[in-house]
Amino acid sequence: LTGINFNVISQELDKIILFLGDRTTINKNDVSLIINRSLEQNVFLLTEYIQKGDKNKAIQLVKDLIIMKEEPIKLLALITSNYRLYYQCKILSRKGYSGQQISKTINVHPYRVKLALGQVKHYQLNELLNIINHCAETDYKLKSSYIDKQLILELLILAL
Repeated sequence: LTGINFNVISQELDKIILFLGDRTTINKNDVSLIINRSLEQNVFLLTEYIQKGDKNKAIQLVKDLIIMKEEPIKLLALITSNYRLYYQCKILSRKGYSGQQISKTINVHPYRVKLALGQVKHYQLNELLNIINHCAETDYKLKSSYIDKQLILELLILAL
């Protein structure tokens, strides 16, 4: 849930220890209740909601992230980055590259590649290109329009 930042992991472990008090066991619900997902984890979850067609959850997650003071332009950059990763993984996996080879070729952490490879099977190559193009158009709108930035992101989600 925290990504691979060891300082964040240490802080989250401290929170769990405080939460447990005298208890000696912890369960998955405890962790879900206490640990904050990293921004990268939230964006991956967002792209997963989009892939599954769960637009309501995707839009709610965007709203939550904006309430947590995340900038719409930053969110879009991370969304676009995920879809670019999916596109690269799709192309390289079609060429017979293993996950480890893909990771080395595009210089991305193997775990991110593993997650991406799990998602790319749900997309055709042209779908990923269309999504990346939608993201580019949305980036232009975010930077040049007077329309509410949250609304622009929500419209992107609905279009995907």
